[in-house]
Amino acid sequence: MMGLFDLFKTKKDELSWEDENTYKGETPNCPNCGTSLTKRYVFSEMYCENCRYGLDDIPNDMEDESIDVCDAALIWQSNGKDEDYTFGYSEAELEAALR
Repeated sequence: MMGLFDLFKTKKDELSWEDENTYKGETPNCPNCGTSLTKRYVFSEMYCENCRYGLDDIPNDMEDESIDVCDAALIWQSNGKDEDYTFGYSEAELEAALR
């Protein structure tokens, strides 16, 4: 008889999700520092662990997208003032916008 937790066990010949999706190919060198780029999974983008190339880059079409501090404050307040909803503003800025 199969128990509930037996559903979550993997067979010895089955690969874990991480093993199955890990990128194993070669990557080019970083255009900034020359270090070999990292690609963690087959579906992820390449980045440089040395100079952070590829991690800090903001696509041009997203540069102008921002949320007004008043709108951010209302969203922050409606989510119980959760720090995940600050949209880059400080809590002091959000509190001031609510007044």
